[in-house]
Amino acid sequence: AYSLHRRTAVIVACNGARLNGIRRNDTVKLKALAIAALLGLSTLQLSGQAAELPNGPHIVTSGKASVNATPNIANLAIEVSVSSKDVADAKKQVDDRVAQYFAYLEKHGIERKGISAANLRTHPEYDFLKDGRSELKGYRAVRQVAVTVRHLDQLNALLDGALRAGLTEIRGVALGVANPEAYRDQARQRAIETATSQAKALATGFNAKLGPIYSIRYQVANYQPVPMARMFKAAGVAAEADVAQTYDQQSIQFDDQVDVVFELQPNQ
Repeated sequence: AYSLHRRTAVIVACNGARLNGIRRNDTVKLKALAIAALLGLSTLQLSGQAAELPNGPHIVTSGKASVNATPNIANLAIEVSVSSKDVADAKKQVDDRVAQYFAYLEKHGIERKGISAANLRTHPEYDFLKDGRSELKGYRAVRQVAVTVRHLDQLNALLDGALRAGLTEIRGVALGVANPEAYRDQARQRAIETATSQAKALATGFNAKLGPIYSIRYQVANYQPVPMARMFKAAGVAAEADVAQTYDQQSIQFDDQVDVVFELQPNQ
């Protein structure tokens, strides 16, 4: 509908640029052309929708399915932030804390391919004085660490280790599954079976025979990891308590839907 109105507006606008100095009859003709273009585009749009359905007897069914999965991985987003008079010193403190946490992760069997900490940024910090002037206070270095945990029983220990290593903020914990494709496939297959069984039951109920498939409409369903906890500050104890109470209760849902048009045939 948007593109239709937009194109019509362009036709009127282009012709409107020449309206000054032309006769009234010409203006009427231009308006008639614009209306004809609008009707023509509407006809094309409707014919495109009608092409999705056959001319003969048919049935349209929609199969929906959901599959629940128990989380088996967690993605941690952790941040360390240090302020110092010297920018190089701020960076060094950040790097030292990250290195300490890397050693902690390695000790607990976390593979390096499941760790990312390449994102580093620095910026100056100012004090704003009462007279309106600003005075350089120092520099802040910030580095983000992402960790994939494949054994959820380690989660509390790894969060506690991050806080003890001086990584000042745990910005989020998202639960997921290591093989989402398998659950997507399962949900899609169930949706297909639901659509087919509905069509067969309806055809039988109306004394008809289910014919071949005329069309299928399918949109890939999205999978979103479950955010498990809010941001944790360096106090640390609350983070561990919240995690212990929440991650066992989570479930990830995979939804899918498929719309199918079947032709119908009379029973002989």
